[in-house]
Amino acid sequence: MELVTVGADIGQKIDPTAIVVCEATRRETGRMTPPPTLHPGQRGVSFTQRPIMETIFTVRHIERMQLNTDYPSVAGRIAEVVRAVRDRYPPRGVRVYLTVDSTGVGRPLVDMLKEHLAGTAVSLSAATFVHGDRLDGHAGSRELRVGKAYLVSRLQALIQTDRMRLPAGHPEAQAMARELADYEIKVDQNANDTYGAFRVGTHDDLVTALGLAVLTDPLAQLAWSY
Repeated sequence: MELVTVGADIGQKIDPTAIVVCEATRRETGRMTPPPTLHPGQRGVSFTQRPIMETIFTVRHIERMQLNTDYPSVAGRIAEVVRAVRDRYPPRGVRVYLTVDSTGVGRPLVDMLKEHLAGTAVSLSAATFVHGDRLDGHAGSRELRVGKAYLVSRLQALIQTDRMRLPAGHPEAQAMARELADYEIKVDQNANDTYGAFRVGTHDDLVTALGLAVLTDPLAQLAWSY
């Protein structure tokens, strides 16, 4: 069964809504599971080594919606993208995990999406951004709480370990790569940290949408459930 993750960063006055679709697959790392540690006096334990697997995220779709698009239209477009994903695969042949920024104005939009996607068997998670480097929840949770520091560090780790594949030559992918390079963490005099693309003329909407798409690892979670 195929697995697809979708992330949507909901735009406000100065940033457009961004949508990113990733296909998740598993690959062998070339490493094997280590043998169990034996306690003093404990005899050998039957053990079968297995290859250690990891998840690769391949970006299949990137888009920015027009600035100031009304929220019903935004919800309709996100639902359209999700339905298009499902139509690309055989019936029952794909699982879709959709994570939407619900911070602030995103909450009513999540409610609209629930109506649009009713009966489509899509796992919809509403993500709220909070302070710090943390993630509360897991793949498929209705509610997620995530710190921007966690989102950015996870993205950077995936890219640095070749587990994130952007479409070569795609203009929005190039913009996304620039935004990730521009992403900064600032700490003010009161020790409050803020995150985002602070250079004049840049936005962090694509980075945030990508980060939401790969925030959790549904394939690893499914593997552990068997």
